Amino acid sequence: MTQTINSTASSEREGLTWAKVSRILSLPFQPSRLSTYISVRKFEEVPLDTLSQDGIQGVLLDADGTLGPHHTRSFESSVLDHVQAMLRQGLKVAIYTNAAEDRFHNFEELGVKIVNNVPPKPDRAGFEIAMKEFLGLSDPSKICMIGDNYITDGGAIDAGMRFIHVQPVRGNEPLIHATTRSLAYLFARIYKKKSADHQQALIKGFTS
Repeated sequence: MTQTINSTASSEREGLTWAKVSRILSLPFQPSRLSTYISVRKFEEVPLDTLSQDGIQGVLLDADGTLGPHHTRSFESSVLDHVQAMLRQGLKVAIYTNAAEDRFHNFEELGVKIVNNVPPKPDRAGFEIAMKEFLGLSDPSKICMIGDNYITDGGAIDAGMRFIHVQPVRGNEPLIHATTRSLAYLFARIYKKKSADHQQALIKGFTS
């Protein structure tokens, strides 16, 4: 019975919510909501020394598409090793997913908390509760969210946190999820290119 309830709740969180729809519609017109702290090919490449140097104290981790394929219950040892390295470095770590939350026993054994009973991403309230109640921190500028989706995980940007984008781990996921995620990623790349071009223009103006 508990598993059925959990599956139903997970399905509702993964579906379209007003917070998701609102964020999707706003991204082309509010590119600052796509601001990316770091981009990496896979989770294990997140540079821990950079996090420490920049004063990061807490990390929120997406699961599906970030730590492994969609809805997986088996995670690579390299993923667990990198999480353990975060903890050894003194970072507080919690997993914040919109999908089922009963799959992370290996992470819990390491000391990672699993965010639950909060509004689904990208609701700002969910990020704030995750920060305060699961990481025990109060300054969003010292938190980073690591995920593959600018729509859901990128909601951390609206909460004042830094966002690390990971190329998605491919797996069995709904088409609507993959499509909207890819669309948001395209917006982010366009925004990044425009920002880079603007910076180059400023530098050229100062040196000419």
